[in-house]
Amino acid sequence: MKEIEKVSIGGYAFTLEKDAAALAQEYLSSLETHYLQQEGGKEVMEGIEERMAELLLEKCGTSGVGSEADIRSIIDIIGRPEKIEEEDPEPGPEPEKPRRKLYRNLENKQLGGVCSGLATYFDIDVVWLRLGFAILTAVNFFAGAESGIWSLSVPFIYLILWVAMPAARTAQERWAMKGDNGSLDDIQRNVRSGIREMGDTAREVVRSDGAKTMGKVFLIVIGLILLVTGTSGLASLSVLGLKGNELFGTQYLGFLDQLADHAPAALNMLETPWVVALAALAVILPFVGMLYGGIQLIFGFKSPSWRPGLVIFILWLIDLIVLLVLGCATMISTEMISV
Repeated sequence: MKEIEKVSIGGYAFTLEKDAAALAQEYLSSLETHYLQQEGGKEVMEGIEERMAELLLEKCGTSGVGSEADIRSIIDIIGRPEKIEEEDPEPGPEPEKPRRKLYRNLENKQLGGVCSGLATYFDIDVVWLRLGFAILTAVNFFAGAESGIWSLSVPFIYLILWVAMPAARTAQERWAMKGDNGSLDDIQRNVRSGIREMGDTAREVVRSDGAKTMGKVFLIVIGLILLVTGTSGLASLSVLGLKGNELFGTQYLGFLDQLADHAPAALNMLETPWVVALAALAVILPFVGMLYGGIQLIFGFKSPSWRPGLVIFILWLIDLIVLLVLGCATMISTEMISV
């Protein structure tokens, strides 16, 4: 069994194999020799240790044991000391910063990290994006209340972004989200620009009372809209189920007569009980999901491990796909009969 040592890197305590601890110490010492002689060198070294700590947390956590291979892979990502000696001592033009990549930011999320990810990508304050989404959702809901499904267009856009935007789960993805490779050059550039990825100022902004309050208001507004929409939708469907024949009896019978004349196969499909059940679920499930999501956002309870909201969404998609396949099959059979 290999010997292990306790080391502190970036304010975190890690357990490393003895060879790994020696390699990490040698690496940091060689960097200190270079950077501590420069202005801002202390901040650069703090940034390097924070990068190392972040990568070590992903590889072995605070309870696991880091190996020499782990340390070497981290050194390869950040950069080796030999690179410093090869650099041109004469000041040159500022190197071009890598392009940012669009991810959901899970470190500063309120509802999936969509707004936080967009704010990071466009380099704006996330508070304004959250406030804008909340206002647009409220305006869209009340202005489009008479137009039915269009009143949900803004939440639907948010849902599409949630599904389409990958989550930044690794350290390198979080750096790429900010246009950063995590290398020595990036750390130096960030320090010179006054940008500290895990600095005290950033922590204070994220944890400030104003930001937390704005996030809660955003969630409650979205939750109320979802709750009202889900409740009213289910209530309307209940009324249609009880009094549908009184309200639409004549129109519905006329519609069936037209189907019997022009598409008898479609009429047979619609009269099948399990197809009727699928069609009903296609309408009911979105409102059930809105009702669940609204309650969850308003009261702030955590979703169970089996993710009921995601299950409802997946069931709805499967339901729609089955109905679409049945519809296409019915159209094809109708055309074949007519020919």
